[in-house]
Amino acid sequence: MYLLGTFLIITAIAMALLAVGSYAVVIRQGGATPLLYGRFGVYASLGAVIMTWTLLIAAFLGRRFDLEYVNNYSSRDLDLFFTVAASWAGQPGSFLVWILFGAIATVLLIQRARHFEPYALLVFMLVQAGLLTFVLILNPFKPLLDAVTGLQLTPPDGRGLNPLLHNFWMIIHPPVLFIGYALATVPFAFAVAALVRRDYDTWVARALPWALAAWGFLGLGLVLGGYWAYETLGWGGYWGWDPVENSSLVPWLTLTALLHGMLVQRTGGGLRKTNLLLALLSYVLVFYATFLTRSGVYANFSVHSFVAEGIFGGLVSFLVILSVGSLLLLLWRGRDIPKRALSDTFFSRDSFFVLAILTIALVALVVSVGTSMPVISAIPGVGHTLQDWMGAAFELDDGTLMNPQAQPFEDGRFSLAPSFYQQTTPPLALVAIILMTLGPLLGWRDSNLSNLLRTLRWPALAALLATIGAMFVSVRDLLALAYVAGGTFALGTNLVMIQRTLKSGWMRIGGYLAHVGFAIMILGFVGSGAYATPDTRLTLAPGERVELYGYEFIFNGYQLDEQEHGVLDFTVSNGERTFNARPYLYENRTMGMTITAPSIHSFLWYDLYISPAGYDPERDQARPVLGQSESAEIGPYQVTFLGFNLDREAMNQASDLSVGASLRVRYEGTDYEVEPMVQIVNNAPSGQQELQYIPAELPGGAKLTMVSLDPGTRRVMLQASGPGVENLPVTEAKGVIAVSQKPLVILVWVGSGIFLIGGFIALMRRYLEGQAILAGVSPRLPRGLPLGGARLGSRGTGR
Repeated sequence: MYLLGTFLIITAIAMALLAVGSYAVVIRQGGATPLLYGRFGVYASLGAVIMTWTLLIAAFLGRRFDLEYVNNYSSRDLDLFFTVAASWAGQPGSFLVWILFGAIATVLLIQRARHFEPYALLVFMLVQAGLLTFVLILNPFKPLLDAVTGLQLTPPDGRGLNPLLHNFWMIIHPPVLFIGYALATVPFAFAVAALVRRDYDTWVARALPWALAAWGFLGLGLVLGGYWAYETLGWGGYWGWDPVENSSLVPWLTLTALLHGMLVQRTGGGLRKTNLLLALLSYVLVFYATFLTRSGVYANFSVHSFVAEGIFGGLVSFLVILSVGSLLLLLWRGRDIPKRALSDTFFSRDSFFVLAILTIALVALVVSVGTSMPVISAIPGVGHTLQDWMGAAFELDDGTLMNPQAQPFEDGRFSLAPSFYQQTTPPLALVAIILMTLGPLLGWRDSNLSNLLRTLRWPALAALLATIGAMFVSVRDLLALAYVAGGTFALGTNLVMIQRTLKSGWMRIGGYLAHVGFAIMILGFVGSGAYATPDTRLTLAPGERVELYGYEFIFNGYQLDEQEHGVLDFTVSNGERTFNARPYLYENRTMGMTITAPSIHSFLWYDLYISPAGYDPERDQARPVLGQSESAEIGPYQVTFLGFNLDREAMNQASDLSVGASLRVRYEGTDYEVEPMVQIVNNAPSGQQELQYIPAELPGGAKLTMVSLDPGTRRVMLQASGPGVENLPVTEAKGVIAVSQKPLVILVWVGSGIFLIGGFIALMRRYLEGQAILAGVSPRLPRGLPLGGARLGSRGTGR
């Protein structure tokens, strides 16, 4: 399989380079033959990528644990869907999925690029060849070799998939994100083609549907990732400003700015340079996100990052080529790009779109700087100086926030804590809301202010009432009140525009509907973020009851589900309704980690969020279980487990083997060293091995016996007996949960859905318009939705 897989990867690279070379010939001298070779290279590369991906899936489904990649991310207990999803859990597989969607896009691009084909496809296939090279370096078909002997291994089972990824949303979240990454290549390729061809307007119509698709899939990927975090991780939120999350947010923001800029250019011809810059920058940022995630620079700052795996230099080189090449090309053609004046009236859609682009770009810059801080602060001599400067205003993470046992970096490297983004982005987002409120109501070049004010009456009244209502329910923070007012105002004005635009046809409401969704999300952010109740910890013994937030919680005990995973079982009731809450809490020994997952119960206005915080099993004081260096009180004794002692001489001579537990015992202020033992007797009368337990005598007359041991976890169970330790109390088991209420969190998910549906409608519109342009006819969009035989809408214009 190694040879076949490697051959297919090399074939895909060779075919991509064939396409690059052939299209270069077409650009230089034209001709039908090199064009055919170029297209053949595109199709052949797609075929090789599909076969490579199919072979990888077959390796996972066939349980080929003799392959290092399959062994690291799969196991026999995975069902079909998670076995397939495990194929993109690591670096080479995730690169391959990204490349697969990119290869599909190249074939579709042949059908729609027209005169841009050789230019755009040359760029795209060059990118594909670069990404395929990373797959070749990381080769998912490498055999699993013994680190000492170098011999190939075939273990009976694999290490398995991280339990946190055993979630439906994580099956679809990575592929959706990689579709967005792949599609972001298209506007990048068109922008390069436009600069080379000196065709600074036509490319916008060609690239706009692709930019919308990339924006939509990236946005959907971010939402799915947020929902996974909310449903799985148990910390109570959906966006934690994790550096890896941020790295994908930044190109989504620049794509958002690009879409608004493209609309300005299509309408009046302005922002040509800006749009070219944003198209180039968006893909550079996509690959920068890849570099940050895969290079290992986030190893101490994010739970999502990959280990570098020997591709750091390649990632840096590819990023430099993309960045420097794009910048030089833009500078080379900069003077040739004609300028078109925008409206000189402030109250025009032109002006507000420009302000929106600047605001979005500023948010992207702030997030990008914060996300890049581990890279910036790693520059020799910079880290400690930056720490002193930024630490005066913001909370810093020196690498110990995620792992308190880690040591700070000696070079002063650090990241910015989530509070940095919570301090810097809300004012900018408020500006964006204001622009989103007024912008849709304005004309492209000028506006009638009296008509504008008349239109604003009802949305303004709704915003006022919403703000008063928020104050009535104890919202006092001025910024939160501003968000409530702004979000409601934006919701109202965009609903007005939807009502007006429906007369022109439902496919023209996409942008306004996306704004409606965003406004609803804003209200959800305020409710679920700023006004969620603090986590309240409840510690209950089995059968114990406690009341909180109008609910009665009864702990039923620690139980195992069908997969032998531990859950804290609670019965929750508010007098009208009773339900079971079963947050997960168990040890995964294969991964060496504690797995937790919350129990979430959604109501109309809030979520009841129940997160596991711990479980203390029943403890017999005379029968403690200790890990190395752990201590326990046993009556008048304090016992500390120091470690195991193994009789290696007996092991070498194949005679009776003894294992001792080295203990330090404090009694009446004096420390004593004792060692209870377990002896494996080989010459027992039965002819079989038997265990003999040899207790240790304690001062005061008591005895300590080692009744069981686990060398893997270095834990020991002891049994105390004798004077002073009879009838010691048994401590009841305790389940610990953290309970909170998340008001209006449903608005985040509903708003996200409406937001993305609006983007999808806009995508359909721009796709149909693009098809009409390719066919050389005037675009004709559907005028309304069929409703019971009638149709909405007549005619007009819209976004």
